[in-house]
Amino acid sequence: MTQPLAEDLCHAARRLHEHGLIAGLAGNLSVRLDGDRLLITPRGTNKGRLRPQDMVTLPLKRQDHGEGTEASTELPFHRACYLASGEVGAVVHTHAPALTAVGIRGLDITSTLPELELAVGSIVLVDFAPSGSDRLGRATGGAVAEGAGMILLKNHGAVSVGADLDDAVNRMELAELSAYAVLLSQDRVGDLDLARLIKLRAHLENSERYS
Repeated sequence: MTQPLAEDLCHAARRLHEHGLIAGLAGNLSVRLDGDRLLITPRGTNKGRLRPQDMVTLPLKRQDHGEGTEASTELPFHRACYLASGEVGAVVHTHAPALTAVGIRGLDITSTLPELELAVGSIVLVDFAPSGSDRLGRATGGAVAEGAGMILLKNHGAVSVGADLDDAVNRMELAELSAYAVLLSQDRVGDLDLARLIKLRAHLENSERYS
């Protein structure tokens, strides 16, 4: 069971990296293995080059970071999302440019595009908290417990949750596309990378499931 899910994490990470939602060493992804464990990407790695053997398996409730390769720094909020709802099967965190900009500005995506909430669930903006902190974990888990499908982290990107990895990744990509539309509606937005926008839209329209 672990090997196929590890391969799915690599595939999803490469997909997000390819479409510019994850760059450098940023971003992290995880999946629920069963009721007691999660599988998560390691810290300090390029998400476009991950291998299945790089993934870290950890219990949901114990406060450790595994042996050998360390799990992502954001392990606390991944754990918090799973513990907040048994329906969460995957968690994705990116510094996607448009979503990050929307979060920094405090813009309300759903008031501009109300149908987005039907596709990704409620979108909640939480105040800034240090990376990897228990405070960030509590804020993110609290939003998931209230039914959020997408959490904008003030000055720290976005988190999507889903029933499975495909669901969480698609929510992230759709929300990023929608965030572009919101930014386009704002004055003094500057030049947007329209080629990237078109590529992301085309990918969403032709998206295939991982399994």
